[in-house]
Amino acid sequence: MESKVISTSDKILTLVKEKGCISFSELEGSLSDSYNVIFLAIDKLVRENKINLERNRTDYILSTNIALKLGDVKVNNVLVH
Repeated sequence: MESKVISTSDKILTLVKEKGCISFSELEGSLSDSYNVIFLAIDKLVRENKINLERNRTDYILSTNIALKLGDVKVNNVLVH
């Protein structure tokens, strides 16, 4: 089971890096693994600080940590988060 989780983690990380971010709905359509393995793989990647998992109104979004480490930035006198 652990090797399946590692393999799925690698697939997920590759997809997230290629796209920058991906919704859980899109992710599950891209993988043939069971929900159990997908959830364990996402948990592993989040705990290892390799991806971020955020909830929006209707779905969960997985993204690289690089995209979210910027914090607040001021652009044309408008605070952007």
